[in-house]
Amino acid sequence: MKLEAPSEVVERNNMAANRRHQVTTLWNLTVDLNVLHEGNWTQLADDVLKAFQKQVYTATKEKGWDGKDGEGELQWSFAGALLYSVTVITTIGYGHIAPKTMYGQLVTMLYALIGIPLTLLCLANLGSFMGDCFRCLYKQICIGLMWLCCPPQARAARSKSYSARIRYRKSGDSEEENPLRGKTVVEGEGTDVAVMVEKDQKSQKEDPVRVPMFVSLMIIVIYIFGGALIFSNWEGWDYLIGSYFCFITLSTIGFGDYVPGAAGAADDWDSQEKLIICAFYLVVGLSLIAMCFNLMQEEVRAKFAWLGVKLGILDKE
Repeated sequence: MKLEAPSEVVERNNMAANRRHQVTTLWNLTVDLNVLHEGNWTQLADDVLKAFQKQVYTATKEKGWDGKDGEGELQWSFAGALLYSVTVITTIGYGHIAPKTMYGQLVTMLYALIGIPLTLLCLANLGSFMGDCFRCLYKQICIGLMWLCCPPQARAARSKSYSARIRYRKSGDSEEENPLRGKTVVEGEGTDVAVMVEKDQKSQKEDPVRVPMFVSLMIIVIYIFGGALIFSNWEGWDYLIGSYFCFITLSTIGFGDYVPGAAGAADDWDSQEKLIICAFYLVVGLSLIAMCFNLMQEEVRAKFAWLGVKLGILDKE
């Protein structure tokens, strides 16, 4: 914001001055032509307007002018700069605003080089943590539903989960205090024979909770449709356009053809508020998608393992 906002102010002032200059030029043409001939005046006015049209095109495409002037809210306000920063480090890149100064472009490259790997690392770790939390929640929900619907099966499953620890536990000894765990002592005549019993670590290890793939897909769909409902009401978009915007954003494609707050008035705080909420929606959504991908990994791995066994590529064990 500090690097780009002053340049935007200068460009707004320049374009306002150019517009006033062209208006003055048109008036002077009219005054100078003592006898107003339509052909002559039209040709001269057309030349003036073409020159101004070229200035507008250059200012818009190369210098980032947004078609506004005055002292209203800038594109490079805090909200706009926040959304720009988030779209850079998440590789979305709407392109609705872009740095036009040399220092802004250099800082953007440095910021992206550091921020993109850091963001990907944070999203991966956050997705893994959220995935573990959701697995735990999903497990508790399933257990609760089992107790409500099928109490006998729930009791049987619970007793089975504790059977391994009970078998290896002596009376009066805890699992940590039992020095003979893994051994079975057989009393013989005059001697004690210690027979080593190899535990099956895989059987002792609790099976990971696998969340069905459709549950992860439903979470993503609900989040996209929820965002589409919010942004459609705010921006006056069709619900299809709102869904399209959310999908393009969360998939990090980021065409930038639709951006919240871009069509609002420059001095309207609502447009700036929309940019902040859009940045928040984007960060939460990417974390949620990382979580869903983490949840789907085990399911996809299991499906491909089953397919490999069926095709004879993998052993059944």
